[in-house]
Amino acid sequence: MKSWKHLVETGMAEAVPEKIAEAMFAEMFAKFRMLQPKMNAKLEKAIRKRCEVVRFKKKAVILEYGEVCRHCFFSMKGLVTAVLEAEKGEEYVWFMGEQDIIISVESFYEQQFSLERLVALEETDCIALHWDDLQWIYDKHPAFERVGRLLTEYYYRQAIKRTNWIRLEAKKRYLALFQDYPKFFGRVPDGALASYLGIAQATLSRIRTEAHKEICLLFPKEANASRPLLTGT
Repeated sequence: MKSWKHLVETGMAEAVPEKIAEAMFAEMFAKFRMLQPKMNAKLEKAIRKRCEVVRFKKKAVILEYGEVCRHCFFSMKGLVTAVLEAEKGEEYVWFMGEQDIIISVESFYEQQFSLERLVALEETDCIALHWDDLQWIYDKHPAFERVGRLLTEYYYRQAIKRTNWIRLEAKKRYLALFQDYPKFFGRVPDGALASYLGIAQATLSRIRTEAHKEICLLFPKEANASRPLLTGT
């Protein structure tokens, strides 16, 4: 927890209970083994030794503008957003939830000052690995490079796919988001969602009404519930 002492002191971060942390490591290593069958106990021990487990409270600023993203976070619970400064205020540029790797991409890979801010939209449990420790693991355990390569390829493909949404009208962008990322449904606040889609909140409300039938097909359980089909608060 030493890396987030400032957040701990303000009540915005805390240690994860040991039993939950054990389950988090088990889940993370299970995913790694799917990507690299050569994962073994020695490698897992080396990774675990260099990781920190942290719980960020809702609204915690995980990375501030101008800081260097020194850690990659393997998220096991919660929701985080990346925010970018713009002329008309902050813009929400993406969301990351459970099973995602949370980083400011350019800042982490180039180890340079971040143009983004990472903020927890929900209480978020993460396993954090420092950049230097990741490089050490790649050097000492070359088999793990396959995990890093496959994860990088996956997120690159996802990013390219999202850039194609720019050509779509707002309603289709809205539907594409929840078709490809259903875990965000009902969790992203309306203001953040409207900002990401590049529309006004009033337009989001209209689109939500127009897309009601399609959303019901995507999320029948929520459609049958008594509460309205909202994307957030």
